[in-house]
Amino acid sequence: MQLRATTHEVAGIILVSLVVRNDAAEPRRFRVANRLNGPVWPPRVHGITAPGWDEAGYEGVLAAGGTRPLGFATTGSPVDPPAELVWSEPAGESEPAETSPEAILRSFGDPRPPADVVVPDYLADEDQGAEDGETP
Repeated sequence: MQLRATTHEVAGIILVSLVVRNDAAEPRRFRVANRLNGPVWPPRVHGITAPGWDEAGYEGVLAAGGTRPLGFATTGSPVDPPAELVWSEPAGESEPAETSPEAILRSFGDPRPPADVVVPDYLADEDQGAEDGETP
Protein backbone atom coordinates (compact mmCIF):
# COMPACT_ATOMS: atom_id res chain seq x y z
CA MET A 1 0.00 0.00 0.00
CA GLN A 2 1.18 3.48 -0.84
CA LEU A 3 -0.02 6.87 0.39
CA ARG A 4 0.64 10.23 -1.30
CA ALA A 5 -0.34 13.39 0.54
CA THR A 6 -0.33 17.10 -0.29
CA THR A 7 -1.59 20.13 1.60
CA HIS A 8 -2.88 23.55 0.69
CA GLU A 9 -3.53 26.27 3.29
CA VAL A 10 -6.37 28.77 2.88
CA ALA A 11 -7.20 31.34 5.57
CA GLY A 12 -5.75 29.21 8.38
CA ILE A 13 -7.47 26.01 7.19
CA ILE A 14 -5.29 23.18 5.90
CA LEU A 15 -6.80 21.15 3.06
CA VAL A 16 -5.24 17.69 2.88
CA SER A 17 -5.41 15.71 -0.38
CA LEU A 18 -4.55 12.00 -0.25
CA VAL A 19 -4.21 9.20 -2.78
CA VAL A 20 -4.07 5.61 -1.51
CA ARG A 21 -2.86 2.88 -3.86
CA ASN A 22 -3.08 -0.88 -3.34
CA ASP A 23 -0.20 -2.62 -5.15
CA ALA A 24 -1.19 -6.02 -3.76
CA ALA A 25 -2.88 -8.77 -5.75
CA GLU A 26 -5.75 -8.91 -3.23
CA PRO A 27 -8.18 -6.41 -1.69
CA ARG A 28 -6.81 -4.78 1.46
CA ARG A 29 -8.41 -3.07 4.44
CA PHE A 30 -6.43 -0.01 5.52
CA ARG A 31 -6.37 2.89 7.97
CA VAL A 32 -5.12 6.43 7.25
CA ALA A 33 -4.56 8.74 10.24
CA ASN A 34 -4.18 12.49 10.52
CA ARG A 35 -0.71 13.60 11.73
CA LEU A 36 -1.61 17.28 12.08
CA ASN A 37 -2.44 18.57 15.56
CA GLY A 38 -5.93 19.80 14.61
CA PRO A 39 -9.24 17.94 14.34
CA VAL A 40 -10.21 16.00 11.21
CA TRP A 41 -13.04 17.69 9.30
CA PRO A 42 -14.04 14.91 6.89
CA PRO A 43 -16.11 15.31 3.74
CA ARG A 44 -19.87 15.26 4.29
CA VAL A 45 -22.75 14.00 2.17
CA HIS A 46 -26.04 15.80 2.90
CA GLY A 47 -24.61 16.94 6.25
CA ILE A 48 -23.57 13.44 7.34
CA THR A 49 -19.94 12.38 7.60
CA ALA A 50 -18.93 10.42 4.48
CA PRO A 51 -18.55 6.64 4.93
CA GLY A 52 -15.26 5.44 6.42
CA TRP A 53 -14.37 8.67 8.25
CA ASP A 54 -14.12 9.27 12.00
CA GLU A 55 -12.50 11.87 14.28
CA ALA A 56 -8.97 10.54 13.63
CA GLY A 57 -8.94 9.56 9.95
CA TYR A 58 -10.27 7.09 7.40
CA GLU A 59 -10.71 3.31 7.24
CA GLY A 60 -11.76 1.42 4.16
CA VAL A 61 -11.18 -1.44 1.72
CA LEU A 62 -9.35 -1.02 -1.56
CA ALA A 63 -9.52 -3.51 -4.44
CA ALA A 64 -6.37 -5.16 -5.80
CA GLY A 65 -4.49 -2.64 -7.93
CA GLY A 66 -7.02 0.04 -6.94
CA THR A 67 -6.56 3.71 -6.14
CA ARG A 68 -8.70 5.92 -3.89
CA PRO A 69 -8.59 9.70 -3.57
CA LEU A 70 -9.37 11.04 -0.09
CA GLY A 71 -9.32 14.44 1.51
CA PHE A 72 -10.11 16.32 4.67
CA ALA A 73 -9.65 19.74 6.25
CA THR A 74 -8.08 20.67 9.57
CA THR A 75 -6.34 23.46 11.46
CA GLY A 76 -2.95 23.53 13.10
CA SER A 77 0.65 23.65 12.04
CA PRO A 78 1.70 21.93 8.81
CA VAL A 79 3.57 18.64 9.26
CA ASP A 80 5.27 16.56 6.58
CA PRO A 81 3.67 14.14 5.86
CA PRO A 82 0.24 15.37 7.02
CA ALA A 83 -1.21 11.84 7.15
CA GLU A 84 0.10 8.30 7.46
CA LEU A 85 -0.94 4.80 6.50
CA VAL A 86 -1.26 3.31 9.99
CA TRP A 87 -1.95 -0.30 8.98
CA SER A 88 -3.25 -2.51 6.21
CA GLU A 89 -4.36 -6.12 6.12
CA PRO A 90 -5.98 -8.51 3.66
CA ALA A 91 -9.70 -7.80 3.42
CA GLY A 92 -12.08 -10.66 4.16
CA GLU A 93 -14.19 -12.31 1.49
CA SER A 94 -17.30 -10.45 2.62
CA GLU A 95 -16.98 -7.22 4.51
CA PRO A 96 -19.64 -6.49 7.14
CA ALA A 97 -22.17 -3.79 6.28
CA GLU A 98 -21.94 -0.51 8.15
CA THR A 99 -24.69 -0.35 10.78
CA SER A 100 -24.05 3.02 12.41
CA PRO A 101 -27.00 5.45 12.43
CA GLU A 102 -25.13 7.69 9.97
CA ALA A 103 -24.57 4.76 7.55
CA ILE A 104 -28.24 3.80 7.72
CA LEU A 105 -29.29 7.41 6.98
CA ARG A 106 -26.85 7.54 4.04
CA SER A 107 -28.36 4.36 2.61
CA PHE A 108 -31.73 6.12 2.23
CA GLY A 109 -30.27 8.69 -0.17
CA ASP A 110 -31.44 12.26 -0.65
CA PRO A 111 -34.80 12.78 1.13
CA ARG A 112 -35.82 15.78 -0.97
CA PRO A 113 -38.40 15.21 -3.72
CA PRO A 114 -37.41 16.17 -7.27
CA ALA A 115 -38.11 19.84 -8.10
CA ASP A 116 -40.38 18.96 -11.03
CA VAL A 117 -42.72 17.22 -8.60
CA VAL A 118 -42.82 20.09 -6.11
CA VAL A 119 -43.12 23.04 -8.52
CA PRO A 120 -46.34 22.96 -10.55
CA ASP A 121 -45.91 23.30 -14.32
CA TYR A 122 -47.68 26.66 -14.48
CA LEU A 123 -45.24 28.15 -11.92
CA ALA A 124 -42.25 26.69 -13.74
CA ASP A 125 -43.54 28.32 -16.98
CA GLU A 126 -43.90 31.71 -15.23
CA ASP A 127 -40.37 31.45 -13.82
CA GLN A 128 -39.06 30.67 -17.31
CA GLY A 129 -40.70 33.82 -18.68
CA ALA A 130 -39.10 35.93 -15.95
CA GLU A 131 -35.70 34.55 -16.90
CA ASP A 132 -36.30 35.61 -20.53
CA GLY A 133 -36.78 39.25 -19.44
CA GLU A 134 -40.59 39.17 -19.18
CA THR A 135 -42.38 40.29 -16.04
CA PRO A 136 -44.50 37.50 -14.57
